[in-house]
Amino acid sequence: MKLPDISRIKTSIAGALERGLDRKNQWLFNIIIIVLVNLVGLFLYFRVDLTRNNAYSLSKISKNTVKALESPLSVKVFFSSDLPAPYNSVYRYIADLMEEYAQYGGRKFRYEFIDVEKHKEMATDFGVHPVQVREIKNDRVSTRNAYMGLAMVHGDLIETVNSITEPQGVEYRVTTLIQKMTGKVDALQRLDRPIGVTLYASGSLPIQGMQDLHTRVETIVNRTARRNYDRLRFNHVNPDSEKRAMDLADMYGIPKLKWPAFTTMDGRRVNPGEGMIGIVVSHKDRFETLQILSRTILGQYTVAGLETLEERINGAVDNLISINPQIGYLTGHGERDLNDGREGAGALRELVGDMYELKPVDLTKEEIPSNLRTIIVNGPRAQFTDTELYKIDQFIMTGKSVLFFVDSFQEIQPGGQNMFMREPMVLPLSTGIEKLVAHYGITVNRDVVLDENSYRTTMRGLGEQNLYFAPLIDEDGLNRKNPVTKHLKRVVYLKSSSLGMTPEGGRDREVTPLVSSSDRSWLMKGRISYMPWTMSPPGGNQMASYTLTALLSGQVESYFAGKDMPVAAAEKGKISPVTSVEFLARSIKPVRIIVVGTSEITTPSVIEKEGRSPNSVLVHNMIDYLNGNADVPEMRSKGLELNPIKDRGEGFKLALKLVNIAGLPLLVVLAGMVFWKIRASRRKRVMAEFARGDANE
Repeated sequence: MKLPDISRIKTSIAGALERGLDRKNQWLFNIIIIVLVNLVGLFLYFRVDLTRNNAYSLSKISKNTVKALESPLSVKVFFSSDLPAPYNSVYRYIADLMEEYAQYGGRKFRYEFIDVEKHKEMATDFGVHPVQVREIKNDRVSTRNAYMGLAMVHGDLIETVNSITEPQGVEYRVTTLIQKMTGKVDALQRLDRPIGVTLYASGSLPIQGMQDLHTRVETIVNRTARRNYDRLRFNHVNPDSEKRAMDLADMYGIPKLKWPAFTTMDGRRVNPGEGMIGIVVSHKDRFETLQILSRTILGQYTVAGLETLEERINGAVDNLISINPQIGYLTGHGERDLNDGREGAGALRELVGDMYELKPVDLTKEEIPSNLRTIIVNGPRAQFTDTELYKIDQFIMTGKSVLFFVDSFQEIQPGGQNMFMREPMVLPLSTGIEKLVAHYGITVNRDVVLDENSYRTTMRGLGEQNLYFAPLIDEDGLNRKNPVTKHLKRVVYLKSSSLGMTPEGGRDREVTPLVSSSDRSWLMKGRISYMPWTMSPPGGNQMASYTLTALLSGQVESYFAGKDMPVAAAEKGKISPVTSVEFLARSIKPVRIIVVGTSEITTPSVIEKEGRSPNSVLVHNMIDYLNGNADVPEMRSKGLELNPIKDRGEGFKLALKLVNIAGLPLLVVLAGMVFWKIRASRRKRVMAEFARGDANE
C-alpha cells in the first residue's frame, strides 16, 4: 500500500485555508462598500421624479419664489412621531419638500423639525394645533390627536399651515404663503396707523362665556400683534355705558340680543335689557366683522370660536391691507352674489382669496378702475346698456383680460301652494353680453348641451338616473396644450350652452376650445326642462362634441368701431358723452378672453372653497391664466385626488375580463405544450445519436 505524500497534504491544507481567508476578506470588503455607499448617499442628495407632471418636484414658480427671498425665512415643522399609515408618508414628503426649498433658497431658507412631544407649548405659541387622525391597531379602529403642521417665520411675521394630512396641495400652500408673507411685510411696514381690533361686548349679557372675556380676547389680540410687527391695537367698547355703540351693530353686522326679566338657575335675578357682542377689525374705511356668538343644541347663546380667533384676526388683517392683487367683479345686473354662500359666488370668493381679492365694480354707478388687470362677469340676469358695454369694451381694448360666465337661460322656481311639486320655469336670457363676446369671435348659443357621459345620481322612486345636463369631461375633452386644463383629468359641467367659434380674425387672433363635451353629446333647444326623465339620447348620427369653454387671445376690434358712441345721463338729467377723444377702435396689445357657457360651475354645488376638487382647480386656473400667472396652474394641479382610469368602453372591459378568466389558463396550457414539444424533440435527437453510434459499432 502506497503512503500519501505529506507535502501534497500540506499544500492542499494551505490552499484551503487561503481560499477561506479570501472569502472572509471578500465578505468584509463587500460590507465596507455598502457602508461607504450609504455614507455618500447621506451627503450627496439627489432625487428622480418619474411622475407624469413632476408631482414630487418643485415647480418653476416655487423655485423663483424661494430664490427671490431678500431676508431669511425659517420653517418650523411640527409632526408627531409614529404616525399611522397613510399619514407616515406625509412626514417623508414634507422632509423632501423642505430639502428642495432649501436647495434653491440657499442661506435665505432654513427649516427644522421640532420634537412635538417635548415642545407642545412651542407648537401652540406658533399657532399649530393638533388634528384627529384615524388609527387601526390590533384590529381596532381608534382616533388620536396628532400634530401635522408647520409655522413659517419671516422677520416678525408668523404664518401657519395646519392639518397637513396628505401631500396634495402642500407645495401650493407653502409657495403662496411665502409670496403672501413677502408682500405682507412690506404692507405692514407701510401702514401709517395701527389696525384696530375692537371688542363690542355688553357687560350685562346673560350668556355663558362672558367671564373675563375682555382679558381673554386682549391676550389673543396681543399674541396676534406679535405675529404682525405689533401693528394691532386692542380696544374694548361696552354698549351698556356707551349707548351710541348699539347704533353700530347694523353697520358692522354684529348680532344684537334682547332678553326679558328672568331668574337664573343659581337664583340670580336678571333685569330685561338689550346688548351686542362681536369683534370688528378695522383700518381706515375698511372693516371685517368676526362673530364670537354661537347657539347650543338646546337653543342657549354662548361665547364661542375663541380657539380659532387668532387665525381669523390674522386673515382679516390680510384682507384689510390688500396684500393680494385685485380682480374686478362686475355687479349691478343680477350677477351671482359674492356674499351668497348657498347659490351665489361666495365659494368662488373664498376659493380665490388665497391669491386675489375680488373687488365689486357696479357698472351702473362707476367706471372700471384702471389698475385692474382682469375682471369677471358672472351670470348676469339684467340687460346691459350700451354705456356699460362700452366700459367693458374699452377695458378690453387696453389689453386687459375678462372671464365671462354666460347663461343662456334663467331658471325660476315656482311659488305658492304645491311649489315643491311643480317644475321650475326655464326662460331665455338676453343681457347684451352675448352680443359683445360674439363680436370678438365666440358665440354663446341658445341651447343646453346634454351628454351620455354624464353624472349619475339615485333619485327616490326612479332609481339611478343620468343627469345628461351634467357632462363628465375626461381627458379627451380637456385641452392638453393650455396650462388651464393641461394637468386636469376630469371635470363636471352643469347646464352649459354650446359655444360657436368664429375662425376669422387673421393671424393676430386665435380662438381655442379649452373644454369640450364627448362625441356622444346632443343639444336641447326650444322648451328647456331639466327633469331627467324627460331626456333620452337620440340616434348616433345626431351626436357630436360641443365646445363648453373657449379662449380668445390676440388683437381684437372694438365692438363700437364704426358705431355712434353711447351716451350716459348726467346728474341733472342732461346728456353727456361717455368719451369722445380716448376711444380705442382696436386693442393696443394682445388680450385674453375666456368664455364659459354657464355660471353654475362657480356655485358651491360644483366648487368648494378649499380648492381640492378638479372643478375648483379649473376655475382658479382660468383666473390665474388671465391674470398672468400661467405657472401657477401646474403647481396647483399636482397630486389631484381625482385621477380616473380612462374609460375604453364596454367591449374593452369585456375583453379584459375574458383575458383574466380564460386567457391566463390558456397561456399556461400553451406554455406547457411548447415545453413538452421541446423536450420530445430533444429526446428524439438523443435517441437518434445513440442509434447512429450503435450502427457504427
